[in-house]
Amino acid sequence: MQYDELCAKILTLDGSIRFVALADHLGLLIATVYRAGLTPLATKEETAKYAGQLVLLAGAVSGGKLMSRVGKMQYVVGKFENLVRATIPIISDTYDKYYLLMSLDVGSDYVHAIDKVLGYLSQHQSVF
Repeated sequence: MQYDELCAKILTLDGSIRFVALADHLGLLIATVYRAGLTPLATKEETAKYAGQLVLLAGAVSGGKLMSRVGKMQYVVGKFENLVRATIPIISDTYDKYYLLMSLDVGSDYVHAIDKVLGYLSQHQSVF
């Protein structure tokens, strides 16, 4: 399965998912998919810049001695007026690190949608 296909499949897991992207450990976008008919709130350039910022933030949150006590970060969520953004770290079997970036509808049960995505990712870990 290619990364574009993976993002497209994740997009179908819940109707509240607006956007799915995969970034590498440097925050460079590898694949992006938008919900059909959606007018993106950010340009491609803004999305690429934000991906890098999210990866830095996720790395800062997930590191340090505290992680050994609180456990591995599963995801980070930011709720904005017009959308919800989620970042999910993914570590491959060969220890390569990726980040799944999503935006979701504000009024949605985004925790439930994220749980669906986490379940899907755990079943398809071999893709990475």
